[in-house]
Amino acid sequence: MKALLSLLCLLIFGCSPRLAEGVHLLKVDEPVHLLSGESAKTRKKSLELITFVEVLEDSRCPTGVQCIQAGRAVVGLRVLRNGILENQSVTIDGEGLMVTDGGTLRLVGLEPYPDAAVEEPEPYRLVVRLMADERER
Repeated sequence: MKALLSLLCLLIFGCSPRLAEGVHLLKVDEPVHLLSGESAKTRKKSLELITFVEVLEDSRCPTGVQCIQAGRAVVGLRVLRNGILENQSVTIDGEGLMVTDGGTLRLVGLEPYPDAAVEEPEPYRLVVRLMADERER
């Protein structure tokens, strides 16, 4: 009976199972913004869950400043892949990729970008996007 009611709710109201607070479901080609401690979930075992743990380094040259080097941003992630939980540090440079059996997870960027004129910036947000597998296009 419970299964029938869930199916009826899904058909009539477009209901879907609720995710835990701070967990976002990744959909192909839709960016997700994660605050520290939040996670993105896929439906693939090869990359089930990625959690944005912290910013390990942000040496990007702030807007309004002339720098010799562009700098970089490095984030700490907790990744659940094939049932194994591991910690990783990843440099955010637009090329941060994690390949799954259903596509590629791209670490698009880290926001906000440093700005010399901003004394108290907003909390960091890691932007991730699940890209479709080229074979499916």
